[in-house]
Amino acid sequence: MHESNPAVPHQGELAALILRYDWANTSLGPVSSWPIQLRCAVDIALPSRAQIVMFCGPELIAIYNDAYAPTIGAKHPAALGKPAKENWAELWDDLEPLLRKVLETGETVFAKDRPFYIERHHKPETVYFDISYSPVFDENGRVLAVFCIVSETTGRVGYEAKLKRLASIISSSEDAILGIDLAMMVTDWNDGAEKLYGYSSSEILGRSVTVLIPDNRVDEEARIIARIKAGERIETHETIRRHRSGKLLDVSLTVSPIYDVEGRIVGASKIARDITARKEAERVQEVLIAELNHRVKNILATVAAIARQTFAGAPDAEAARAAFDARLQSLARAHDLLTHGNWEAASLGNVVSEALSAYPAERLDISGPDLNISPKAVVALALIVHELATNAAKYGALSAESGKIAVSWKLEGSPDPSLILLWSESGGPPVKPPSRRGFGSRLIEAMSSGQLKGRAELAYDDGGLRCLISAPLDVEWADTDHEVAASA
Repeated sequence: MHESNPAVPHQGELAALILRYDWANTSLGPVSSWPIQLRCAVDIALPSRAQIVMFCGPELIAIYNDAYAPTIGAKHPAALGKPAKENWAELWDDLEPLLRKVLETGETVFAKDRPFYIERHHKPETVYFDISYSPVFDENGRVLAVFCIVSETTGRVGYEAKLKRLASIISSSEDAILGIDLAMMVTDWNDGAEKLYGYSSSEILGRSVTVLIPDNRVDEEARIIARIKAGERIETHETIRRHRSGKLLDVSLTVSPIYDVEGRIVGASKIARDITARKEAERVQEVLIAELNHRVKNILATVAAIARQTFAGAPDAEAARAAFDARLQSLARAHDLLTHGNWEAASLGNVVSEALSAYPAERLDISGPDLNISPKAVVALALIVHELATNAAKYGALSAESGKIAVSWKLEGSPDPSLILLWSESGGPPVKPPSRRGFGSRLIEAMSSGQLKGRAELAYDDGGLRCLISAPLDVEWADTDHEVAASA
C-alpha cells in the first residue's frame, strides 16, 4: 500500500478509511515510512474475505479489514489506528500475553474455539474464535506486527453445545428414542431403545426398523413413512412393537420428520414409551369391573331370593324380619372372610366356624383338612351352614341341652377331587321328615346344585338330622349364579 494511491472501490470501506487516516499522528508514522513488509501485509489483509486484524508496532496499533469489522461490533471504526489496549480493555489481560508471545518469540499462536470475554455490543459476552496469530518480520528479522487471522465460531460452539446437551438428554432418557432414514433403516439408537427393545446399538444400526414391527403391522410403518415424507408429525398413539425375544410390547409412539441443513426431510425420529404395564392394568381393571359387576348381581339376586322366600306367606312379620336379618348377617360374614383373602379364596374351616360362631363351642365338633375354597363356595356353604344351624336351634340338636353338632369334610377322587362335607346332629329331640319343604331346605338344595354344581342329601334319622354335601372342589363364579340364587 502506498499513501498516494487512491482507494479502489472493490477494496471496501476499510481500505478507504485507512487511506484517509492520519497515521502521522500515531506511533507508526505516515504510511510512506512503513516498512515494505508491513505495507504488503496490509495489502494482503484488506481484500481478503478472511477475518484479519493486525496489531502493529510496540503499541500494537490495530489495522483490520472489512471481514473483521463486524466481529468487534460497536468498537468499529473507533478501534482503527488505536492501540489495542484502548479498545480491547475488557479482555486485555487475556489478549496481551498472546500478542506479546508472537512479538517476543516470533512464534505463531494457534487455537481452535478459543473463548474471549468481550463487550462489542455494549454488553458483556463470551465469544469463541479459531485463531492464528503470526509474526510479520522486517528484513532484519524483527517482528513488526502480529498478523491475526480469526474465524468466529461462537454460533457453532453454541450449536454444538446444544447438540451435546440434547444428545446427553436423549442418551439418558428412559424413553426409547431412535432415528430412521426414508428407507426405514435405523440410524440412531439410545439406551432407552436398547432397554425397551432388547437390541444393542451395534446389533440394530443399519438394519430395517421392521424387525421391531409385528408381521401383521408392517403396512403401518409404510403409512408412517408416507406421512413423514409429506412433512407430517405423527402424534402420540398406541401400537404394538416386538422385542428382540419375540415378545410383543404395548407402546405409545410419536414420530417426527428429520430435516437436513437444507430443509429436506431425510428421515424420522421416533419416541416410544413402554405402556405394557398400564395396558395390563387396564385389562385387569376391565376384568375386575366385570367380575365385580357379576358378583354384585349375584349377591343382590341372592338377597332378593332370601327376602322373597323369607317373607312370602310369613304369618309373623317380626319373626320373618329377624330371620332375614340373620341370613344377611351370615352372608356379610362370608364376604368379610373373602375380603381378608382379597376375594380369591377363604378357609373352609373359617367359613364353618364363622357361620356357627353364635353357638357354644363345647357343643360343636368341627374337623377337616386345611382347605381354601373359591368365593362362590364360600357364600354357598356359609348360607347352607347358617340354615342348618338355624334349623338345629329351632327343632334339632341345638334346641336341647345335650345336643351336639359335628361338621366334617374331606376330599375324594383324583385328579379333580370333590369336596365331601357332612353335617351331623346328635343328642337332640327325635326328628322326622317335614310335611312340606321350607325355605331352608330349598336354599340348601338350590345352593348345592346351582352354586356348588353338586348335590345335597338330607336324612332325618332318629338320632338327628344329617346333611351330606358333595361338590367339585374348584367352583368359580358363573354367569347364571344370580339365576340359580333367584330360584331358591
